[in-house]
Amino acid sequence: MILDQDYIDSYSRDFSQIICDNHFTNKGYISGQDIVELTSSSQLNLMVIRELFEDWQKQVDSFTQNPYFDYKDKAVKEALSDFMIVLSRAIKIEQNDFAPLLSKAVTKTIFLAVDPVAFIEEILDERHEKSTAYVKELQKYIKWYTQMWVPAAEDWASESGDIIWKQKLYEGLEKETNDSTQAVSLLAPLQDVLSLDFDKLIKEVPQKLKDEPVPELVEKVEETVPKHYIVEPSETVIDNQEEEAPKEEASNEDLIETIDPSIVWAKFDSGENPYMKGSITHLKEGMGINQRIMFTKRLFQGNPDLMDQAIIELDATDSFFEAIDLLNQSFVKSLNWDIHSEEVMELLQLIFRKYDSV
Repeated sequence: MILDQDYIDSYSRDFSQIICDNHFTNKGYISGQDIVELTSSSQLNLMVIRELFEDWQKQVDSFTQNPYFDYKDKAVKEALSDFMIVLSRAIKIEQNDFAPLLSKAVTKTIFLAVDPVAFIEEILDERHEKSTAYVKELQKYIKWYTQMWVPAAEDWASESGDIIWKQKLYEGLEKETNDSTQAVSLLAPLQDVLSLDFDKLIKEVPQKLKDEPVPELVEKVEETVPKHYIVEPSETVIDNQEEEAPKEEASNEDLIETIDPSIVWAKFDSGENPYMKGSITHLKEGMGINQRIMFTKRLFQGNPDLMDQAIIELDATDSFFEAIDLLNQSFVKSLNWDIHSEEVMELLQLIFRKYDSV
């Protein structure tokens, strides 16, 4: 399953415009209480509030970085907390500022409904400080799939390791989402405002047949075989009165071209890629949502679990060459990758950025 990000962004903007036009017709601003009752989807309303407080928290964090004051002082921390409580009761947002906030919340609400595992993973992976307090904070705003994600998030907070909490997340999804129409049901309140085209929103990727022949590769191999070995079924080839031993047919997996780490490293290291960004510690740091969708669809057969496991294994490698060897052995051949494709090159760029400064 993959999501069409362009369609989601377009839908979110249009949805936001409809809601804003309706609310701001007779009002110059929207209050906190107005947001709580904004739509018939309580989850969307909570997502708007979460986005508001997330932006607010970033401003506060920036504010407390001022080197001239001691923000760790007990009295200062209490005063700042009281100040934030007072401010939370005085929310007052004009339309031009609220529309993009609502649009972002709609996008995340759709993402949560359709792909809850990826949504929760992204939130927790982006959070540097792990704590049970943050999990409790999330519970205030994310009311869908709680039986699935809360136990996994609690494991995340206890720093049990990525593989453990993510495995619990996947297992929880299987237990909770046994109805294929659940996302449609959750998003029904949004459809009352603006119809969602699920054929555009969600695209199912069929499982590739691993036994399917690869015409181009087979043709290249046949061209390298001496002509006197290519015979009709009724013919027999005899050389010095000895029967030629039958040649083993090469499997499709053996015919697939693998990645040469030396060539790839030299290509990226030479500066041929002007859009190459700085170094990263973990692959997900440099991976955008669109890339995640592309990798899942084109490299991992539409299976987000398989992609996440691959990223974890790649992050655990100790060098660029070891990472490429892992790709060749575990994914390139078995998943029939075209190593010259755009998606493979973008994944290799991410791996290069991880080891560029090592």
